[in-house]
Amino acid sequence: MNLANPSVTLTSQQWLTLPETQFKYATDGRTAPQPTEVKLRYDDTYLYIDFECGQNPFWKENSYRGHNTDMWNQEVFELFIAEGEAIPTRYLELEINPNNALFVGWIENPTKEAPQNLAFVPYEKAGIKHEVKTAGDTWSGKMQIPWALLGGKKDTYRLNFYRIVSLQSHSTTDWKCSPADCAFLCWSPTMSGATPRFHRPDSFGTLHLK
Repeated sequence: MNLANPSVTLTSQQWLTLPETQFKYATDGRTAPQPTEVKLRYDDTYLYIDFECGQNPFWKENSYRGHNTDMWNQEVFELFIAEGEAIPTRYLELEINPNNALFVGWIENPTKEAPQNLAFVPYEKAGIKHEVKTAGDTWSGKMQIPWALLGGKKDTYRLNFYRIVSLQSHSTTDWKCSPADCAFLCWSPTMSGATPRFHRPDSFGTLHLK
């Protein structure tokens, strides 16, 4: 399955809801059943991202509560972003989970296939405002990402959104997602084959600011 990388254009101070309301499986690009809504807006100081993750019945079982921890082992909503039109080999990775814990780090991925270095951004220095709400089997959140964290506001960015969804209950608090019990979903699918992988910047979509 060949899917074109998506492109979106934002106008200052106006919210835009991504037309893709269901993410796709990282492995093969099939549409996942869980609804995922993402809205974006920007001003001179921040990029605003609101998201809602539906059909997420096991969100209460997420045990990571500290910032910059190994949150990707459980359920998260993620953003990878880098400035410019080119396919990046360095990008910012942001993760937020149902407990409102945040992960912020710069990824070096020179092969565009597997990260070779992670440099954490200390939580206090990231300057990201964030919140999470939960109701029923849905969790949602908001992030205000300062352009200063990305080196200042530019006209064009490459980015992708991701979501990890647990598909079954877990009996211990230190559970870790695997392809057997979790879904690994992408806004722009990475088409990684048998093993789900997110760190494939060739799949990043494009964000233009007007």
